[in-house]
Amino acid sequence: MKVTPIVFLLPALILGVPMTYGQKLTANKSTAVFSAVNGTAGRSDTVELNSVNGRNKVPDLNITGSHAKFFGIVSEKPKEILEGKPEKIVINFRPEVNFVGIARATLQVKGMSSRIELSGLSTKGLEGDNEPSLASVVDALGYKINLGWTTLANSLSPDLQGDELAPALFKKADVNRPVEMIPVARFSPDFPVTFGLYTNTSRGPSQHQNGMLAAAKDFPEHQILFPAFSGGTRVYDPGNEEFGFYAVSPSHTVYSEDLWNLLLHPAHAAHAMRVYPVNDKSGNPVLNTFLVCMEEAANGDYNDYVFLVRNIKPVFLQKRFTSLLNGKNLDGWYTWLETKGKNNDPEKVFTVEADGVLHDSGKEAGYIMTEKGFENYHFKLEFKWGNDKWPPRLNNKRDSGICYNVPADETDKIWPRSVECQIQEGDVGDFWLLGYSTIQVDGKQNAPSMYTRMTKKKDSEKPNGEWNTVEVISFNGKCVHIVNGVVVNYGENSSLIGGRILLQSEFAELFYRNVSIREF
Repeated sequence: MKVTPIVFLLPALILGVPMTYGQKLTANKSTAVFSAVNGTAGRSDTVELNSVNGRNKVPDLNITGSHAKFFGIVSEKPKEILEGKPEKIVINFRPEVNFVGIARATLQVKGMSSRIELSGLSTKGLEGDNEPSLASVVDALGYKINLGWTTLANSLSPDLQGDELAPALFKKADVNRPVEMIPVARFSPDFPVTFGLYTNTSRGPSQHQNGMLAAAKDFPEHQILFPAFSGGTRVYDPGNEEFGFYAVSPSHTVYSEDLWNLLLHPAHAAHAMRVYPVNDKSGNPVLNTFLVCMEEAANGDYNDYVFLVRNIKPVFLQKRFTSLLNGKNLDGWYTWLETKGKNNDPEKVFTVEADGVLHDSGKEAGYIMTEKGFENYHFKLEFKWGNDKWPPRLNNKRDSGICYNVPADETDKIWPRSVECQIQEGDVGDFWLLGYSTIQVDGKQNAPSMYTRMTKKKDSEKPNGEWNTVEVISFNGKCVHIVNGVVVNYGENSSLIGGRILLQSEFAELFYRNVSIREF
């Protein structure tokens, strides 16, 4: 007896999926993304169709949607599709002359249960104000990320924007797989760009080049989604090392750590990268995947080079700082007062309060000094002024300071040979070169003397009574002073490299907290 098979037909339309009578074909992608200057054709993309069950006749291919006319199939229609032998469907994008923005359409293939979404980013020209915003780039790529702004230009401030990741280095998420760094957008001037991962050494960042972005040729590779890759590899295996990201332009290198931008390229953006966790178009997190957005210029658009990086997890830089005050006592430090000497503080000029804050009454001139020295480091603390002032400075500005790179053999006195980051009302961040020490600012070196002042470039202090954050970076003779996130002074070729650190007491009450250091 002949048995007739029973065939169950799917409903004509379920949640917008076209009617199919059994899955016959599959595609190698569910989305295709394009970009072009309006009125011109951009680079084509290819969709591969494969037969699920043997031989299939020529499928019906239709592009539908409100912007369907901007997309076209430019390849020859295949006569048949055989299982195991995919056929390529080439699609291009040519937006109309007056259209600027994101065009969307759908490629429908009869015999395939899913549709292929088409997205095209159309710009009005090349470079400058013609560029798309990073928000438009992210939207065209199909990610749902809160960047924190939607305009083209934005701030270069280190303050986090939207869902931006806190400052971090990275490690491999899956130890058995390499890191993949995929260029997904570039809107910069036209030149080749080398890029990759870097690891930190005592000499600074060590670059491990992944590849190179090409200069413009058949297409404007400097103003495009998915810029051409010219040599190298998209994958790199850093092993168990922590790493950051970098890219090299003709003028300078940008790093994912602000401190290297500050130290090595102070004339350019310090916060040169913003990194975002990636969410798909439905808002679901994509595991261990981040968007690395780089700023080569200075307008804060962060669309110059954009990379999708896979198989990484953050190692937050805050965890790389070690507290220098234990919140209980002055272990690791010693006191020195001008009238009483070392570790003799009967009036408790320096005390650690119950909340772990270091209280400096300011009643005597002196300091607390670290017992050990540091070579290359990033030191930071928070301070605020108290109310009390003492003779002989009752009528003067409240004054204190961070003196650093004090040599190991320097004698205790007022004040030891060092570089000082001034903490004084209205003058926080000034250089004071003490004990004939020297430094170069703007290419000019101070004349050696007992006390030399080199005034800060910017003012970033908060009003009295509020906590201020002060950071000192000292690295191989380069010294940077940062006040509340703003670089206020930069020097190089310091005569003092490495040493101990002291906090002054200078006849004005103040409080310190969160005193910490990261050594390199």
